[in-house]
Amino acid sequence: MWLFRKTDPSELLSNSKYVSIVGAGGKTTLMEYSARGAVLDGRSVAVTTTTKIYATEPYVLFEDLFSPNSFDNKTREGFLRIGKTLEEGKLTGLSFSDLQIVGSLFDLVLIEADGAKQYPLKRHAAHEPVIVPFSDRVFVVAGLDALHRTVRESVFRWKSTRRSADISRDTAISVDIFSGFFSRSILMKNVEPAKCTVILNKYDVLREKRKAVEMAKKILKETGVKDVVIASPLHRLFYRLTAA
Repeated sequence: MWLFRKTDPSELLSNSKYVSIVGAGGKTTLMEYSARGAVLDGRSVAVTTTTKIYATEPYVLFEDLFSPNSFDNKTREGFLRIGKTLEEGKLTGLSFSDLQIVGSLFDLVLIEADGAKQYPLKRHAAHEPVIVPFSDRVFVVAGLDALHRTVRESVFRWKSTRRSADISRDTAISVDIFSGFFSRSILMKNVEPAKCTVILNKYDVLREKRKAVEMAKKILKETGVKDVVIASPLHRLFYRLTAA
């Protein structure tokens, strides 16, 4: 039996301080949507990374967190982006010890733990994902806009996928291929299922809506994750599927 109901990122984050976000298909948008919701709930929120994120204002470098005025003035409007350094328009990743310090200053720390070059699916490089070991929850994100598009169009590092599976760059992403990305060697790499919420993102672009539920059930059965959320931050729609 399945339990299917509306939810919101605020509910998913309610008992967490450190949340790592991995995968592809709209991680940054989802992270910042979640950050705004947590701010509205009265929580102070830091958005940061263990790899790299774009340096969109408001942001501050880690070494300046304790400088007079730089902290309070920048957080007055909402959440704050934090990076170690600024390189070519991007904030670089914090160390695990840096993140513990950030956690002493903020109620919630949202951490982008890998990159995907705006593709809806990805395969991790050998050094990815860089998940904080003290994460209370891990969001594994994939974009539903990958369905029916080719591997070459949809998968970051698609050549790695070609070498490890019997598919070509022009193979269309089916429900089975999409669901197959939620394996321990691909999107679930280094992820503890008990701490994981899978986010099937960009529900609004999916032509056959029933396929999202079909994949969510398949992922729940095969991975042991706690829940799957079918999401569209653009339309503020979030549906949570769990095994009843």
